[in-house]
Amino acid sequence: MAMIEQNISGVKLEKMRQKVNHKTKVMFNLPKIVFLIFILIAFIKNRYFFILIFTGYEMGRDSIIGGIFMIIGDIMIAFCMAACAFAFYMLIAWNKEYKMFNYNYKNKYAIDKIKEVAGFSNLKYSATQGFKFDEIQNINLFASGAKSFFKSKDYFEGTYDNIRFYASSVETYEPNNSSLALFSGQVIAFSKFDEFKISETSIQIFPKKQNNKMKGLTFPINIQTENEMFNNMFSVFAQDEHNAFYILTPKVIENIIEFANIINNNIYIVFVDKYMYVGCEQIRNPFDAVVDIPVEEQSVNITKATEIIQKARDILINIKR
Repeated sequence: MAMIEQNISGVKLEKMRQKVNHKTKVMFNLPKIVFLIFILIAFIKNRYFFILIFTGYEMGRDSIIGGIFMIIGDIMIAFCMAACAFAFYMLIAWNKEYKMFNYNYKNKYAIDKIKEVAGFSNLKYSATQGFKFDEIQNINLFASGAKSFFKSKDYFEGTYDNIRFYASSVETYEPNNSSLALFSGQVIAFSKFDEFKISETSIQIFPKKQNNKMKGLTFPINIQTENEMFNNMFSVFAQDEHNAFYILTPKVIENIIEFANIINNNIYIVFVDKYMYVGCEQIRNPFDAVVDIPVEEQSVNITKATEIIQKARDILINIKR
């Protein structure tokens, strides 16, 4: 069976999900069964020791300690065999089925759902394509860490309300601690943020709580606006002070605050030339399929990903004068 079905229906995709969901239940139940089997084997193997203990037979200290260590060893073996059963089943049976389901969900189903949202056109989607490390690093949108700890996928581009955009999920981690995320979420680049203006030099806006992570990555001039709420929420750095105040008008600042409240203040923005880059931190990738929720219900997550683009476009670009 091909990895991608060209015209997969929601019904066929739901059947794939149910198949993966069944294998997922097997994958989690199999280790429990294996563990219980090996515990039973251990009990049978050490049955005389248990009989002597329960009947009150007096044994030497060394015999008791030796018996206890044997039981502990058997329990550890049971844990190891259960873990091996889980890993073996996941790699041999579950992984292939989930990849097929997830790949079809992203490549065929996701794009169809995005097309249903009014205002979007010229859409292109790729599950494996994404932002380049150098692009994110060059604009200093957020702390991007090292290239080897940078991942970007689920790329889609198109136009929304006649403005070209391209977006992708991005994950980047601390080089000395690969479990600590520097950023995890969606990054969107718009080809035009204002009908008349361009930002001749770059402007950074990021949550004030991220000051330590952004140390050494900021532009030279720290900007303080007249909006105290904005100043308390964000740090702003620019290459040129005059350009920063030219772009960050009181109305734009109000729009950014409004957008930040929608995204729980976890946003990063860079204005450069005609472009605006927006980074929105998210807990999970909205394009990743899950196996325990019907396809139609989880497709709402794809729609939410487009809502971020809509809100960024409407609030940050469509500036009312």
